[in-house]
Amino acid sequence: MKKILTSLIVMAAVALVAFGASQAFFSDTETSEGNILQAGALDLKIDNTCYYNNQACIEGFWGGQPNGDPATNTCSCTWKLSDLDESHVLFDLTDLKPGDREEDTLSLHVDNNSWMCVDIKTTANDDNSCTEPELEDDPTCTDPGAPGNADAFDGELAQNLNFVFWADDGDNVFEEGERESILTQGPASDVLDGVRWALADSQTGEPIPGVGEGEVSAYIGKFFCFGDIAEAPVADGDNDPTVASGFTCNGELVNNASQTDKLTGDFVFEAVQARNNDNFLCNPPATPTLTPTPTGTE
Repeated sequence: MKKILTSLIVMAAVALVAFGASQAFFSDTETSEGNILQAGALDLKIDNTCYYNNQACIEGFWGGQPNGDPATNTCSCTWKLSDLDESHVLFDLTDLKPGDREEDTLSLHVDNNSWMCVDIKTTANDDNSCTEPELEDDPTCTDPGAPGNADAFDGELAQNLNFVFWADDGDNVFEEGERESILTQGPASDVLDGVRWALADSQTGEPIPGVGEGEVSAYIGKFFCFGDIAEAPVADGDNDPTVASGFTCNGELVNNASQTDKLTGDFVFEAVQARNNDNFLCNPPATPTLTPTPTGTE
């Protein structure tokens, strides 16, 4: 009997151990799934709409209609949202006359808050040829095709084309409320001659905001006149650039010195992340170069 009782006690002890091993203390489990670290993107895209002598460039033609003269009626300065290449030009005009004018509005699209700079470089300002009337006003005109004449900056067109760039609201018209928004202005010989200017950097104020697909971060207006520009801003509102651009253009004082002259150049738009880059400048001060002082000899 004693052996049986001892066995029962042992079995009970084993059962208690087994029971205890199958139980748990108070507990809880939380799982964070799908964790990702991925680098963001910064992608600048640009579209443009242009008007020449108050006619819109629509589907490759001024005014939207061919007139039988492709030399003067075709246009290429309006394009859809794109990464830019050699087909995206801000002007491509080969028959300019004093008093001619063009207005563009560039739409800038960037997907993260960005500082933005523009580098502009004149690549040629040439006496393309020397007509008799041109020689009367520019007796130093030399035919660039003549043997030994390699001067690519002997023309006068850049000095007679005047530009204004400003922060526009997207209607292609310079308005009263945009008087303080002029970014740069002057003759092409100044504003297009190897300059770098800030659309937005830490010195000018806030970065250009990143936006979603189909939205616009900023608009930049550009107006040029073959002659003298004067501001004539219109009232703020929904304006029509084929009626008034906000500027006047007077070519009366342009003489024959720039006849047949040719101006070419490049625009480079650069977007730089603004986050963690609070002090970015498009034109940082030059770092002084320290010249070692030579030590004397005894």
